[in-house]
Amino acid sequence: MDRRALLHPVGPLPERVYWTRRLAPLAVVLLLVLVIAIACSGGSGSADRGSAAPGPTASATPTSTPTSGRPGRCAAGQLAVIASTDATTYRAGVLPVLRLTIRNTGSSRCVLVESPSTRVWTIMSGADRVWTTAGCNASHAAARTTLAPGKSSSHELSWNRHRSGRNCTTSTTLAAPGTYQLLIAANGVTSTPAVFHLTG
Repeated sequence: MDRRALLHPVGPLPERVYWTRRLAPLAVVLLLVLVIAIACSGGSGSADRGSAAPGPTASATPTSTPTSGRPGRCAAGQLAVIASTDATTYRAGVLPVLRLTIRNTGSSRCVLVESPSTRVWTIMSGADRVWTTAGCNASHAAARTTLAPGKSSSHELSWNRHRSGRNCTTSTTLAAPGTYQLLIAANGVTSTPAVFHLTG
């Protein structure tokens, strides 16, 4: 084929018409190639994004509030005061042993601060107050005891079976045979009565 004819088409129509006819199919082919290339490129990018390993995520780490490790003073609301005796019945001449137990009923340790002046022991017979230490223990020497949950502190004393006299003295009158109740108040908490009997 004559190269001149290729470069300069000969015919009744203008030369640009022949060039347009020649280039149109080529332009269509180039456009298709471009579209396919873009489509392939976009699909690959999407696949990469879908298969990409997830980045690190923040996780909540439980933290604990630092504490000083020193327990606070026991509050009345976390204490149980229990009154008891070493027996339920006492013959003539046998002295009842009275017992006070203060127990930590809370869920954490606390410091029990107490002194003789914070404890009141009372023995009743019906409405008759037979014996009491109210106002008689002047000592304010405080003892401090750390109580874990469920742990307790105890005190004991013997009652000589005499009635209380005036001004914290002991009278010479012995308590008569009968039923008695021991009540103890300590650190702002009063026990339930502990019942016992004197038979002679």
